[in-house]
Amino acid sequence: MKARVVSALIAVGLFMAIYRFFGVQGLFVICCLVAIGCLREYGRLAFAASEAPGHLRWSFHVLAIGVFAGVLFGDATGLLAIVIGSVSFLAMALTDATTREDLDRVLKHQSLGLLGFLYVGLMPALGTRLLDLPKGDLWLLGLLAIVFSGDSLAYFVGSKFGKTRLLEAVSPKKSIEGAIGGLIGSGVAGLAMSFIIPGQSAVLLTAAAIVTGVFAQVGDLFESLLKRVADVKDSGSVMPGHGGILDRCDGVYFASPVYYVLARFLIGT
Repeated sequence: MKARVVSALIAVGLFMAIYRFFGVQGLFVICCLVAIGCLREYGRLAFAASEAPGHLRWSFHVLAIGVFAGVLFGDATGLLAIVIGSVSFLAMALTDATTREDLDRVLKHQSLGLLGFLYVGLMPALGTRLLDLPKGDLWLLGLLAIVFSGDSLAYFVGSKFGKTRLLEAVSPKKSIEGAIGGLIGSGVAGLAMSFIIPGQSAVLLTAAAIVTGVFAQVGDLFESLLKRVADVKDSGSVMPGHGGILDRCDGVYFASPVYYVLARFLIGT
């Protein structure tokens, strides 16, 4: 627990220092570096245990970076990048099919690759595109506050009062009580945002935060599923007490698309 708190405080301190001195440009660089780190960890979780050949892993990483960059440039460019990346990866995976017994493995690799383009390509890019909105830095910080407040309160409520398992097969420690606590934490963060982002309704921001919190919790469960299948405890070991970068960003990634749409709606763009 001590290592978890200390590493979180160090991470928050570094993040705020970069934001203080470099502003939106600093946040953009952080988003890109985090996306690359999460992409690498996803590749390890998805392909390491499935005996994917080296060329297929490297092609996935390169194409996923292309998807991330394409979505950053706009909707049309992003769609084109996803289509080109997906078709290219499907074709590359087929080259590993030399016998009929290989077909199941090839289909699994193709599915994990296409899923990865959405998970570590599209989703983080939409989160990064929050910076293009008016007061985009505040909207991005709001997303992080919603997800991490919900995650923290879910952890504490679940530890103290959690009795009813949520999805025990996927994540044995998560409880329905903790999930409800997490949504309350996300809602409070949304309410706080209404005092920080000019011209926004407290009711609408709170509601948007709760919806975002639902998707964040789904993202947390999804990454737990990945780790269960890969038979690992954490996606990495970058943050003591937390695990890997993807362990910290799983909820942020799943929440990013819906939050991006809600933010544009609230702004009126």
